[in-house]
Amino acid sequence: MEFNYYLPKIKRLKIDNFDLYKCPLEIDLSDKLNIIFGTNGLGKTTLLNIIRYSVIGPYKGRERVRNYKDQQKSRRPMFDRDYFKNRMQVPLNEAEVEVEFSIANDTFVTKHSLYSHRLISFSVNGKKEEEREKELDYEKYERKYFASINDKQLSESLINKYHKELIKSSGFPDINSFILMLTEIMFFSESRNFVFWDENLSKLVLSKFMPKEKYFEYSETQKLIKKYDSQARLRSYKMSMVKEFLGEDLNKSDYNVYSLKDLEDVEFKIKTINTKIHEYRELLNKRTQERLQNRAEIDRLRAELGVLENKWYRNIFPNDYQDFYDKFTPILSSGVCPFCGTEHIDFHIDILECFFCKSRININTDVDLTEIEIKQKNLQIKKKTLDLRYEELNKEIEIINNSVKDGESELFEITKEKLKIKRKMDSVPNDNLEKYNQLNREKELFLNKLEETKKKENQLADDIDQSIKSVFLNFSKIFYKYAYSFLGNDSNIRLELVGSGENTLFKFFLNNSARESEESLSESQRIFIDMAFRLATLEFFHKDTYFMSETPDSTLDYLFEENAVDTFNSYLESGNTLFLSANARNSSLVSSLIKKNSSIKIINLLDISRHANKQYKEIEELDIYKLLRR
Repeated sequence: MEFNYYLPKIKRLKIDNFDLYKCPLEIDLSDKLNIIFGTNGLGKTTLLNIIRYSVIGPYKGRERVRNYKDQQKSRRPMFDRDYFKNRMQVPLNEAEVEVEFSIANDTFVTKHSLYSHRLISFSVNGKKEEEREKELDYEKYERKYFASINDKQLSESLINKYHKELIKSSGFPDINSFILMLTEIMFFSESRNFVFWDENLSKLVLSKFMPKEKYFEYSETQKLIKKYDSQARLRSYKMSMVKEFLGEDLNKSDYNVYSLKDLEDVEFKIKTINTKIHEYRELLNKRTQERLQNRAEIDRLRAELGVLENKWYRNIFPNDYQDFYDKFTPILSSGVCPFCGTEHIDFHIDILECFFCKSRININTDVDLTEIEIKQKNLQIKKKTLDLRYEELNKEIEIINNSVKDGESELFEITKEKLKIKRKMDSVPNDNLEKYNQLNREKELFLNKLEETKKKENQLADDIDQSIKSVFLNFSKIFYKYAYSFLGNDSNIRLELVGSGENTLFKFFLNNSARESEESLSESQRIFIDMAFRLATLEFFHKDTYFMSETPDSTLDYLFEENAVDTFNSYLESGNTLFLSANARNSSLVSSLIKKNSSIKIINLLDISRHANKQYKEIEELDIYKLLRR
């Protein structure tokens, strides 16, 4: 499967009227290594955020969805409205940033305001679009975007046009996946939010293994599941309110045949039976998987026993006899002559006689076969234990299957009882009951839609499985490249896919131990395993892009710094760009990167930040500062 997603390659940045820095500030960026150097408070993080903002706007995370009453509420997290404005001592409306970057074969020049969240203009390959009167800023755009109505002002807005051009050039399925990559994957902030152990983010990365049309379908299906579940829960809530408000009146009917409690009791029984059936099926699936694994392990032991048996015989038989024995005895044992093809009724083989001429074989009795025989015995004991467990599993599976059948039969009968009660109750003229029943019908409708949508999701999940398995090996090779570069070749590293469908996740093993959370690794290890995942994702799915990291050496063990240099150099050698911020301290990581790369851009905030003062004599004595000044 070919992946052709493209991300920005930033070439030039220009900042005007922003008094945190000495402006105009124009920076021609390196297509390899860019280092932002300075002490705390000079604007390292602000500059990195300005670079991101200049490309994608004020977004700082993926789309979040929550259910509120009977509606789904979505939002895309953004910087505070005055984030950049508050970083100026004298805020100017004219403060702005212009960036030039390329995506695939297209060149973008984009200008954003640093006073408010506004897109001022953008051009693609020289074709320019500019803001008009009453143009939407990002806050207004977001409100209209999630209002779910056809809005002409939204569709004709400068931001919407810009997003369409970004999608067109990048090949991404939608703008949300593009924002996700720039904000969550390509930027590793000092807050150290780990992507690898975030299940939701991992699933979004895994969804990139799907064809684009499947991506859209899967994304919409998940939204519908949340919607139908929310609607069904809302109806249940309203039903409980109606019942509480009307009290006993709701249970009264003219014929007093069935009450609401009868219906509730039977629905509770149905729910209980369904839960039991679900639990039995989950257990059945576990036992079936265990049985398959059991058989696979027995097959492996049989193969090992075969190898040992072959080795045993080779040690006691005359030279070359074993080769002839292995070649001819299988067909002889099946009753067929290996020379003329004639079928025989019976052919008895005595291990101490030549299978061909029946002469007595001179067995070599001088060889010590104790070690081989001990291994054989141990394997046979293991095999016997597995065989016993296999029989136990067969019995368990039979019992569970019977329990499922019994549950389904019971469910069928109780469902008939429910239909009988509902028919009787629906025939009784009771307005209060009708309100309740209407809500119940609506709830059932949404539950049915939910069930149908989940089935569709399961089918799509199977498609995901196939897509992932077809390319996972190649993806894991890139991950290993970065992981080994940091942890060292003497480490035992393994990346696996666990689960299936929507529950598929990555699982990382170090020295044969599963590391299922970041806490199971040291601070340095967890940072660079997460980076290995990010860099592998960028290299595998995207062409010619960048990665940003804030002060990667700030929490890094000194012994790992040279390994970290190898990790970053691997990324640079793959044709990508790196942005690193560095504190005013001697760092072998930053120093080594500078020494090993020729295409470097140093952005020295001691020179360009207005918060810098002249009291930096001690900084001038730092080896890294001398290296930056060379």
